[in-house]
Amino acid sequence: MSASQETDSKQSDAKHQIEQVITIFEQVAQGYDNPAMRFFPFCGDRIALHLQLKRGEKVLDIAAGTGAATVAAAQLTAPEGRVQAIDLAENMLDKAYVNLQRAGLSNADFHVMDALQLDFKSNYFDAVICSFGLFFLPDMLAALKEWKRVLKPGGRLIFTSFTAKAFQPLADLFRQDIIQNGVDWPEAKWQLLSTEDECRELLQQAGFTDFQFLTEQLGYHLNEAEDWWEVIMNSGFRGMINQLKPDQLESFQQQHLEHVRPLKNDKGVWMDVETLFSSARCPT
Repeated sequence: MSASQETDSKQSDAKHQIEQVITIFEQVAQGYDNPAMRFFPFCGDRIALHLQLKRGEKVLDIAAGTGAATVAAAQLTAPEGRVQAIDLAENMLDKAYVNLQRAGLSNADFHVMDALQLDFKSNYFDAVICSFGLFFLPDMLAALKEWKRVLKPGGRLIFTSFTAKAFQPLADLFRQDIIQNGVDWPEAKWQLLSTEDECRELLQQAGFTDFQFLTEQLGYHLNEAEDWWEVIMNSGFRGMINQLKPDQLESFQQQHLEHVRPLKNDKGVWMDVETLFSSARCPT
């Protein structure tokens, strides 16, 4: 294979990867704010606080989803400040707009936009945030360099990722059961960037400075095993479910939940959501 053919192949693979992610998140948008997945607003609030956002600041929220971090950032920067929220899943942004209105806020704009090719001028934003989104991108380093471009000198960046503990043992049970039902388990994007070393190396390569890393537990007890099924059906795990044949779905659900129910105690089913917050600054 020639160099040009190899480049074309990589670009095609990256495009296919992004299209798959868009399809899944367009599909799950309506259930993304399910109470079983309340770690998203928990994380959005923590991001805004860790950044110490101030009134009047300009913020870019990348892979905004249904706006958990957007709303938190808009609250702290209002009324003069403004948040630009981007995502490639239009259904997600529609929900984010509704969530902003419900919060009584109007200082955010929503754009269907590629995180690798931002339609914003350089040195514009005071802060860039990305909640559980960077690991889905086909070229994380290129993404960070592009995000640095739009930050003001001294501007702050923060992104979140899951540690190796997150969703365990639930995710391993799901993996075992789905493989037994004939579904291939590809590299799990959400398991990338699970350590400080990985995140530090990426930030260094992108040219950021003043790194800080903080691990926080955002987990909680689900009331029933069925609540874990809500997480599966309304998150990136849905991509695995989509590979089942229609006549397999009901039996798989019953089989999997039978394996989850023994995890329930008097508090419910513990869902670990250990989260790594990685922050840095754009050089001055």
